[in-house]
Amino acid sequence: MEHTNIVDVLLQNITDDQELLKGIEQKIDDAKEEKKDVQERIKGYHKDASAMMKYASAEQIAKIEALDINVSESKQGLNSVATTTFDIMMNTKKKLMTNGELYQAYVDSLDDKEKAVKYTEFNIKCRPLFNNQRLIRTKGSDPKSSRTDVITLNGSSKAAIKKETTKKK
Repeated sequence: MEHTNIVDVLLQNITDDQELLKGIEQKIDDAKEEKKDVQERIKGYHKDASAMMKYASAEQIAKIEALDINVSESKQGLNSVATTTFDIMMNTKKKLMTNGELYQAYVDSLDDKEKAVKYTEFNIKCRPLFNNQRLIRTKGSDPKSSRTDVITLNGSSKAAIKKETTKKK
């Protein structure tokens, strides 16, 4: 029976653990690289989701928001009137209003009603919402007035829009 010196045991333990540590550090480096790749893909998905917001239905937007994807990037560049108007449309149950109702909802949403822009300026400031198709405008019952135009959140049900426009005529 061979006698092992306690110092030899200690040296062997140190050597074994140093080798084990090298292996673990390599696994950590590999995992960090893999994590970085996944994070880059997710970052790309966030950009894609932000760009696709104008095509998303309300249900899809809710799912995107539930994934903690910052959709405020999709509102980037919008003036405060357009941002407020878009938020109103996002939070309305039926997802459609006449332009007159939408303007009134905008005015009602302000703490200081005196700061509300006039109806014509409201329409000008909301143009980006229509240009990038976040909102859709359907001509209303009065061809001479934009107040009866039906405004819908892009992705809303076509049947609901048709029902609403025929009801208003």
